[in-house]
Amino acid sequence: MVIADKIKKVAAIHGKTISQIASEMGVAQSQLSRTINNERISLKDIATICEVIGCDMSEIFSKDYVFICPNCGCKLDISIKQ
Repeated sequence: MVIADKIKKVAAIHGKTISQIASEMGVAQSQLSRTINNERISLKDIATICEVIGCDMSEIFSKDYVFICPNCGCKLDISIKQ
């Protein structure tokens, strides 16, 4: 699952649309859509989106998302420490 789909899914679970999130962030919906659809979205942007949604970043980065290193193409193993 690509990050954009995961963000939209988690947002819907929390009762938010991309338009609502953009409004609460003070950005245009089109700008937020471009940011979300960029596979190189920053962790800072994801953290801000999660804050607005009211979710933990772990909901976005569940086991069904695969990170690929942009330099070498290797899969990255991401885990959350408790």
